[in-house]
Amino acid sequence: MATNTTAACRINLHNHTTWSDGRFAPEEVVQAAIAGGLTHVGISDHFKTAKLSATASFVGIDFLDAYIQEVRGLAQRYAGQVRVLCGLEVDFSERTPMDQFWQRGFRRTPLNGLDYVLFEYVSNPDWRGLPLSALVAYRRWLQVPVGLAHTFFGQGFSGAGNAVDLARTLAEQRIFIELSTASPYTTVSSQTGRRVPYYRSDDAYTTALWAALREREVLFSIGSDAHADLAEVADIADAWAFLRERGWEDRLVTARYWR
Repeated sequence: MATNTTAACRINLHNHTTWSDGRFAPEEVVQAAIAGGLTHVGISDHFKTAKLSATASFVGIDFLDAYIQEVRGLAQRYAGQVRVLCGLEVDFSERTPMDQFWQRGFRRTPLNGLDYVLFEYVSNPDWRGLPLSALVAYRRWLQVPVGLAHTFFGQGFSGAGNAVDLARTLAEQRIFIELSTASPYTTVSSQTGRRVPYYRSDDAYTTALWAALREREVLFSIGSDAHADLAEVADIADAWAFLRERGWEDRLVTARYWR
């Protein structure tokens, strides 16, 4: 497995399995990552949320230890072929019983047994997401890396302060940004009229944020939000190109924490 920064960019830290609403078992996702030439693959199934209550397709608090144990086992089994990381995706809204994370006290939250946590819908009005300030209040108790999943900054953050302030907050709180290649997370470019990933949006706020991040050390992840197609596990090319275009190859969260 490659250890230099450039090679470490072949990552996908957002994949779902049969632990939540994914079609494939964790080992199948790991094998797809190896076949696709990835250096790092993350399993990041959904934590319990009312959004998925009808199918019970989530990792409940009582099953979190078993979930972590299975992914850790895969990490050992495939060591040397791909770095397997254990994450969790949390619906950051009132649909998620956040108090379950802190039932043993903030400093002993079971989330710290993971490699990282992805929070989705932060400040997203369409999904009634809680504001970033609420996440910041929890952040100090989380010892693991924390990221924002498939965020459209031009939609949820444009009315909550300027992009320079957001860049500063993300840097200070050590919150990384996921570049999502998943097809649902696209918007229409005002210049071309074509659909582009959120991170390639040319709206004023997103453009200003990327400019502000040139002066701030904020890390990035890549995720395809794979659910039902194993080919999506290796779908990282455009996000990787986005980083290269800006000279941010060394800003991947894996280069910092999991070489």
